[in-house]
Amino acid sequence: MGAFTNSRSTTPRPQRGLRPGIEFRRDRLTWVAYTLNAWFAYLQAAPVLVIAHLRDELDLSYSTAGLHVGAFAAGSMVAGAISARLERALGRRTLFWSAAALMGVGAIGLTAGRVAAMTVGSVLVMGLGGGLLLATIQAALADHHGERRAVALAETSLAASVGYVVLIGLLSLTAGLGAGWRVALLASLVVPLLAWWSNRRLAIDAAPQSSVVQGRLPGVFWIAAAMLFCTTAAEWSTTAWGATFVKDAADVSTDSAIALMAGYFGGVMAGRTLGSRLARRHDPARLIALALAVTAVGFAILWSCTAPAHALVGLSLLGIGLGNLFPMGVSVAVALASERAALASGRAVAMTSFAGLLAPLTVGPLADATSLTTALAIVPIMLALASVGLTLVCRARTQADGAPRTAAAPSCSTCSHTRGGRSRSWSPAIHPSKPNCRALCRAPGVNAHG
Repeated sequence: MGAFTNSRSTTPRPQRGLRPGIEFRRDRLTWVAYTLNAWFAYLQAAPVLVIAHLRDELDLSYSTAGLHVGAFAAGSMVAGAISARLERALGRRTLFWSAAALMGVGAIGLTAGRVAAMTVGSVLVMGLGGGLLLATIQAALADHHGERRAVALAETSLAASVGYVVLIGLLSLTAGLGAGWRVALLASLVVPLLAWWSNRRLAIDAAPQSSVVQGRLPGVFWIAAAMLFCTTAAEWSTTAWGATFVKDAADVSTDSAIALMAGYFGGVMAGRTLGSRLARRHDPARLIALALAVTAVGFAILWSCTAPAHALVGLSLLGIGLGNLFPMGVSVAVALASERAALASGRAVAMTSFAGLLAPLTVGPLADATSLTTALAIVPIMLALASVGLTLVCRARTQADGAPRTAAAPSCSTCSHTRGGRSRSWSPAIHPSKPNCRALCRAPGVNAHG
């Protein structure tokens, strides 16, 4: 774990506000990223929503059913650990499309599986491909939009929520037509195929700073990552077991419980729509605090539900709150290590994927031993811990902003110039057109070469 950023660190401190002159523009790369993120979310939620069907078809226990959610998270955790190195070896564009292909292969395996071992293994492959795709999308948007990364990440999460709602709709449609859930999954594969065919020559290149795959991330980043772990554990616990909980608590059928989850995913979409607007004017940390409060209220309502309408209200509020915790949390975390966007994004995906692995594997056995209602007590515990993490991040940022700076100037990167055998740094504000300067960069009060 890296140390907190000190007064001589070259890592830029996170900015609370946005300069008014910076305009947010959605170009072709942005829309492709949004589209693939929506497709990723569609398939990410699929194993969660079909768990009830798999339990009926394969006669699975809570613990075995939870392995499907855990397998996706395990694959994504591995992806988060290796994404930065794979990006450096293959290039961002190749990794982007290869990850989408791998996720598609896993989805085909899930629909073809008729035993638990094959379905769990296929979901593991989906998680690996999906985790690589998500890390690449986040790093690409963070690099591409710079200080407007919070808006881009909020909007791409909004696109993800659209994917969730479409999945609910198609699952309900295929159930009504008697076609089954497998058709809904296979039909989605047309999205990456069309996206690749029409954008296969689109440049998806990493910024020079994002090629850094080694080094120490600041300690405050790991606090933010721990906060992300807690919020993701709460989110996955709700997403994985929400339909099953409502089925038992409100005494409805499996298909009706899945349909009620539309309230949750609709809440996610509504919350992210509002969040993407608020992110243009407000510090993401403040939005996280608000989202935590809304989530707590929604869970309290859901936990005590006894009727479908009661459950729908709780699920909707949960969606509004939980839907904003991930995008805003990632924005805060990546901003704390903006010169290593690919590395920070990969580590954030690994942490959140670990939470997605641990949460269902904890809730499932607890539910088998006690009840699902008791096991879901993990959600308020995780929300409380996330609140503590958010407080620590805000304090660390305040202390960093108040610390004396030896160079109030712009951040520095590696330069080809050396003195005494040591690599020096260059200031992009002093030599914006000559990053590899061959002479010492100097300005009044600033010695960018240290």
